[in-house]
Amino acid sequence: MQVYREIPTITNQRRQRPAEMVGVASVLDEWTVARHRDMSLGILAGIDIPFVLDAGTGMYLNALLLEIELSPKVEPHIRAVAESLSQGDVNPRRASRERELRLAGAPERSSIWDANLRYETTLIYIRPDRESLDKNIQRRANHIIQNAIAESETIAALISRGATLSPQVSGAIGVKEMLDLVAGSLTGAEAESRIAARTRRLARRQIRWFDKLTRTISDRAAVEVVSHSSDAETMHTLHDTIGS
Repeated sequence: MQVYREIPTITNQRRQRPAEMVGVASVLDEWTVARHRDMSLGILAGIDIPFVLDAGTGMYLNALLLEIELSPKVEPHIRAVAESLSQGDVNPRRASRERELRLAGAPERSSIWDANLRYETTLIYIRPDRESLDKNIQRRANHIIQNAIAESETIAALISRGATLSPQVSGAIGVKEMLDLVAGSLTGAEAESRIAARTRRLARRQIRWFDKLTRTISDRAAVEVVSHSSDAETMHTLHDTIGS
């Protein structure tokens, strides 16, 4: 989500070190796994020294790390039907994607877990405990409420002028709630509560994803699982791992 330049606070673009692929797209642009992979691989092709790939969403990481075959894009009307049928699912976005591919008659894709690695890889997985994770999520939700009003008003102004947000942005955590807040249909406390709840659900899914990725590639890559018990301990372990 940090590719979207207009929502730096909602997508947590504050960084101690510069990174590629931040603020490179408009909230009006559709950003797909294929587009992310192709742009990233273009950048990585020019790097001939070890690099750090800072992962967020699991599928985007898999598409870069593993030589997996990506499914084709489908027509908008098929996507609309699939999204409508998937509203009640636990993970509506994933369920919608699976349905739209079936409706479009796309061939079944190969496993997104078992493909060859593109690079000689060391996976450093900073796995948080639930208590500290939930506290950080609550702080993050509060930070968005306190600091993202201006950018939310900018997005609302775009919509009022007839612009259409990309599907990835319109349903993103924080965007919907902040738009409802500036429109007056949610209070600050309600928006914060919803952002935190949605983020906790996403975090649980992402942990399950990275747990599986860690198990899956452990026979092909160096894997280090770091407990997020303290910043000092984490950094010490990371220095040792990267240095070795």
